Amino acid sequence: MSIVFSPQETSKLAVARLKFRRDNKELAMPLGLDSIDDFMNPLLPGELVTVIGRPGNGKTGFMLRWARHRADYLMEKKIKDRAIVYVTYEQHIEDLQSIQMAADQGINVTKMARGELVGDDWNKILKAAVRRATMPIWYVGHSMANRKSRPRISPSILIDNLQKIESERGISIDSVFVDYLQRIPFDGKQESKTVGTMGVLDDMKDFTLALNCPFVVGVQAKRDVDARQVPIPGMDDGQWTSNIEQASDKIITVVRPAKYANEGEMFGSVKVQSYTQMLVTLAKQKLGPDNEAKWVFFDPAYNKLDELEMKHYDLKKDVDEYWNANV
Repeated sequence: MSIVFSPQETSKLAVARLKFRRDNKELAMPLGLDSIDDFMNPLLPGELVTVIGRPGNGKTGFMLRWARHRADYLMEKKIKDRAIVYVTYEQHIEDLQSIQMAADQGINVTKMARGELVGDDWNKILKAAVRRATMPIWYVGHSMANRKSRPRISPSILIDNLQKIESERGISIDSVFVDYLQRIPFDGKQESKTVGTMGVLDDMKDFTLALNCPFVVGVQAKRDVDARQVPIPGMDDGQWTSNIEQASDKIITVVRPAKYANEGEMFGSVKVQSYTQMLVTLAKQKLGPDNEAKWVFFDPAYNKLDELEMKHYDLKKDVDEYWNANV
C-alpha cells in the first residue's frame, strides 16, 4: 500500500472526502448543548478528542451524557446499523448502565447506590432497563457478575474487540468513548509511565483512523492544577503525557468550582452558586475557534448536563490569563 501521493491523487482524494462529509452529515457528532456547539465543530470520523479534568470534576459524567445524547440521536433518526461503544477501565459496566437508566427516569443516583429504589422508583428503573436494552450503546469493560475474570484490556485487545463488533455483529462503530487514558495498560514493557501513556494515546489516534470514527478519551489532569489560584486545567495538563496537544484534534477541559470553594466564595472572578456549576473550555480545535469557555449546568446526581443562565466572560479572562502565562 502506497504512502506517497501525487498532487493529482491528493486533490482527488480530498474532494472525495469533502463530498463524503457533505453527503453524510449524520456522522458528524455535536455535544448536544447549543451554547457549546455554537463554537465547537461537531466531531468527525477519524478525530480524537480528549476531555481533561481532575478527579471528581465530572469528566466521566460529561462523557456518559454525550454518549447518551448520541444514542438518542441514532434512535431518533432510525439509524440501526451504527452503535456507540463506551470503554470503561474504572467502573463496572453494571454501574454505568445503572447511571444511564437513572438519568433516563430522573432518579437520584445516591438512592440507587444505597439500595433505596422501591415502589415507583423501582418501576421506573425497570422501564428504563427495557428502553436501554434497545439503545445502541455497547460497553467494553469488566462485569461485577464476572469479577473473578478480569482480562487485561490493553490497546491491542481493545482494537481487536472493536473490530470484532463490526465484523461479527455487522454493526458500524459510530463513536468510541474511553474512560480513562491513564488506566489503560500498555502493550509490552515501557521504560516509564510517561512513555507508556504517550504510546497509548498514539494508539487511540491510530484507532480513530482505522475505524473511521471519533474517539472521545477521558484524561486525568495532574495534581499541579489543584495548587493554582484558579484551578482550570490547560491542554498540557494531562497526567503522564505531554503529547495530548499534538495527538488531539480537540481538547476539552472541565472543572467544577464546588470542588474547590464553598457556596458564596469566589472561584476566580465568579461566585460559587451551587455544586451544579461546571466550566467547559475548548482549549484546542483544528479548523475552528478555540480558547472558548462556557458555564453549564451539570448535576452529577442525575447525570444531567444543560444550559446555565450565567455570564462566563469574567472567568474567561482568568482562562486567558492562565494560558498567556503558561502556554
